[in-house]
Amino acid sequence: MSRAFRVLLLSWCGLALVFFWVQHGSLLLSEKRPAAQGGPTSGDEGFQEFSEIITYEVQPGDTLQTIAQQFGISVEALVGSNATTLDDLYALEPGTVLKIVKNGVLHSVKRGQTLSDIARTYGVALSEIVRANGLEDREYIYPGEEFFIPGAVTSPALTYLQMAGGKKSLFAWPVRGLLTSGFGPRIHPISGEPDFHQGIDIEVPEGTDVYAACAGRVQRAGRHSGYGLYIVLEHSNGYRTLYGHLSEIGVYRGQFVEGGQRIARSGNTGNSTGPHLHFEILQYGRALNPLALLPP
Repeated sequence: MSRAFRVLLLSWCGLALVFFWVQHGSLLLSEKRPAAQGGPTSGDEGFQEFSEIITYEVQPGDTLQTIAQQFGISVEALVGSNATTLDDLYALEPGTVLKIVKNGVLHSVKRGQTLSDIARTYGVALSEIVRANGLEDREYIYPGEEFFIPGAVTSPALTYLQMAGGKKSLFAWPVRGLLTSGFGPRIHPISGEPDFHQGIDIEVPEGTDVYAACAGRVQRAGRHSGYGLYIVLEHSNGYRTLYGHLSEIGVYRGQFVEGGQRIARSGNTGNSTGPHLHFEILQYGRALNPLALLPP
């Protein structure tokens, strides 16, 4: 489409003037407020009222702890504001540019997420997020947008645990029990054929509470021929966790859950040899050894 069409719409809720330009087959959205309403005209201006953002280039020898201490913020706040940058908490690459945010954290919007979801996840009032980001006249938010969460001290999807020796873990045990099958090559207990076990099996009595290993969004919750009743949670940085052979599912698709929140009860459903929990951790679709990522 070679011609440009401009359509003026009046939003009855926010009385915002919204201009659409359609040019070369693309649809662009620009939002403007009447001058009489006052206030910031963009999320960035509203953001600056509440927080100072600076960037820092990682130097050789830097750690999350030393950087956080240098700028007077918590490690949790540093990690939370750089969720899309810090793929590996244990290996900071010199030259990586980090965002240093004070008095809160930055949150990157996920597909299907609403401001109410974000506010509920962080325990921050929706009105505070709206005010801090100048969103009074916005009707939509989009995946990939970053918003300042005032007063938040950590990213819920990157909350991690202190481990022995000072090492950090993103994940907590979903249940505690006897490890009956580890990660890697094995002989399948039912088929008797060589098999690669993509997770670990933890023997627990049927009906044992199962907890989210990390905060995230329920990507799947239902029945599978092999896993039986199962749940998949989606986390930051491409991580997913899977919980299989459940007897009861306590969450629904699209729901946000906190780390440590009860999401299910263990069982013996699907292709199972007895009551246990099958647990997987994946990153960008690649299965990882949970024992390397869980606390002792």
